[in-house]
Amino acid sequence: MSEHPTSGPSPDVSVVVVVRNDRDRVLDCLRSVEDQSIRSRDVETVVVDDGSTDGTADAVRAAFPAARVISKPNEGADLSRNRGIDASRGRVIAFIDSDCVARRDWLDNLVRSLDSDPSAVVGGRVVHRGPFYRRLTGIADFGEYQGSVRRGMRSLPTRNLGLGRSILGDVRFDPAVATAGGDTVFTETLRRNGATLIYDPEVEVEHRPAASFADFMRRAERYGESFVRARQLDPDLRYAALVRAGIPGVAAAPAARIALDWTRLVRHRRDAGFSIVELPAAAAMLALRRAASFPAAARAVFR
Repeated sequence: MSEHPTSGPSPDVSVVVVVRNDRDRVLDCLRSVEDQSIRSRDVETVVVDDGSTDGTADAVRAAFPAARVISKPNEGADLSRNRGIDASRGRVIAFIDSDCVARRDWLDNLVRSLDSDPSAVVGGRVVHRGPFYRRLTGIADFGEYQGSVRRGMRSLPTRNLGLGRSILGDVRFDPAVATAGGDTVFTETLRRNGATLIYDPEVEVEHRPAASFADFMRRAERYGESFVRARQLDPDLRYAALVRAGIPGVAAAPAARIALDWTRLVRHRRDAGFSIVELPAAAAMLALRRAASFPAAARAVFR
């Protein structure tokens, strides 16, 4: 483990980045953080390496000597975020994932948004550009975070999230959902503690996931499991009644999500970069992936 000393004045913002075996993309991510328009002396970067075996931690240390790098055994992204929270010192904590690149005004807009509402937890726009399946991931997994209107939310993704340390308090990611669904439970806990969850489209990052058909479909299993596990842990989450209904309820969820996906595909077609001729294929792939999430969700019901 390597960490820089924590002496001296506390920074205004701590950026927490969790990474595992993602050397090239995390370097792009950190370059975008380093290039923020906010004053760099007010920002610290905390990189938590979750058991990488590809030299990620050494590459980060070499390229970004000012970053604090924490190396730890593989425990999953959410428990690594807890480690980053505990190591950070800023009054504002910002999360960005290693496969994301921040717009240059990301931190400026995030801090401004948080300062305008002392009770806020702010999540931002998650854009997807490039290959067909990357853009499709944007609709399937981040369809709620595509619009251009600031609004209240019931949950936010930790891929692009910021909050004040005073709002965070002692809330941390729950080990019971460390592999999937943790951000839903985390942000819902903050909301119940009095925070206001806000989507701000000016707080923007670009998500650059792997973009093949196989990558797109692999996410179905993880999201099917996370839907059930999060609601088993917290039975007051939205749609928890479907999980309590067992297999019939879990089977109904993909059908509802297909309809929602299609609505978002049409509503955000231009923002998401889809041409008219791509819509039929996109709609078919979204339906296929929702159907493919059912087996993992059904297995989770009986665990």
